[in-house]
Amino acid sequence: MKKLLEVKGLKTYFYTDQGVVPAVDGVDLYINEGETLGVVGESGSGKSVTSLSIMRLLQDTSGKIVNGSINFDDKDLLSLSEREMQNIRGNDIAMIFQEPMTSLNPVLKIGEQIQEAVELHLKLSKDKAKKHVVDMLKAVGIPRSEEIYDEYPHQLSGGMRQRVMIAMAMACRPKLLIADEPTTALDVTVQAQILDLMKKLKTENHTAIMMVTHDLGVVAETCERVVVMYCGRVVEYGDVYEIFEKPMHPYTRGLLNSIPKLRQKVDRLDSIPGTVPNPKNMPKGCKFAPRCAEAIDLCFEEEPPLFLIDEGHKSKCWHCKNHMGED
Repeated sequence: MKKLLEVKGLKTYFYTDQGVVPAVDGVDLYINEGETLGVVGESGSGKSVTSLSIMRLLQDTSGKIVNGSINFDDKDLLSLSEREMQNIRGNDIAMIFQEPMTSLNPVLKIGEQIQEAVELHLKLSKDKAKKHVVDMLKAVGIPRSEEIYDEYPHQLSGGMRQRVMIAMAMACRPKLLIADEPTTALDVTVQAQILDLMKKLKTENHTAIMMVTHDLGVVAETCERVVVMYCGRVVEYGDVYEIFEKPMHPYTRGLLNSIPKLRQKVDRLDSIPGTVPNPKNMPKGCKFAPRCAEAIDLCFEEEPPLFLIDEGHKSKCWHCKNHMGED
C-alpha cells in the first residue's frame, strides 16, 4: 500500500518571550492511501500542532518548523512556496477544525464559504459550483440544503455547523482529510452521526483521514492504526486492535484504563496522576516518568528510543527493551 503522507523527525518550536517551547519534538508518522490514522493524547501532547505543521498553517504564529520532512503524494511540502501550498490546501489536503463557529466566517453565507473553494480548485462556473455545493450539503445529511446555502453560521446548530465544515472539507474530494477533534463539542447522538458520515465519505471517495482526538472510543470506531503522543513525541504506535489488546506503554494503558467499560461496575474510573509537564521545563529522561507508577531509575536519567514490539508496533518505554529490537 502506498504511503500518502510521511512525516519524519518533525520538530516545531514556538519562540516566546519566556523562551523556546518545543511543541513537537521529533515526530515520525505515516498514512497510507485510503487509511484512517488516529492520533491520540491529552491536551498539550502536540497533536494539533502536528496537524497545523502538516498544513503549514503556523505562519501567523510564533511557531516554526525547525527540523524534519513532510512528504505528501511525492511532494516535499516544506520546500513548496506559499502559493503552491495554497493549491494543495483544500484541494489535496483538507482540514476540519475543532470548533466550527470559529472556523466559519460569521458574516458570509454558508454557500458562499464553500463555493469559494470549489470555484478556485475545481474551476467550475458559478452555476455548476452552486449545484456542487448544494449536492455536498445533501451528501453530509443537511436537510433543506438549498435554503441552508443562503443561511449564516449562527442560524445553525453545532452539529449542523460541523456537517457544513465536513462538506467544505470534502467539496474538492481531497486525498487527505485532517480532522482535529471533529466531535468534541457535540452530543453523543450527533457525534455518532458525524463519525458514520466521515466513514461513508471515506469509503465513497477513498480519502485518507488523520483523526486527531483525545477520545479512544472515536479511535476504536474509525481507525485502522493509532499513534499515541505525549509531550510532543510519539510514545507508541501500531494497529488499532494491537494497541487496544496489548498496549505496551504505561501512558497508553493509562488512557485505556480511564475509559468506562459497559459490563464493568466501578465506583471510580482510573486516572493518570499529575499533569503534562510544561514544555519549557521538560523532565530529564522519559517525559512520562514523573507520572508513571512503573518508572525505574533509568527512566529518570535517559529518554528511551522506540522499541519494536511486533511488526508495525513500537513503544517508547524502557520496559520494552527485551522485545524484538530498537528503532
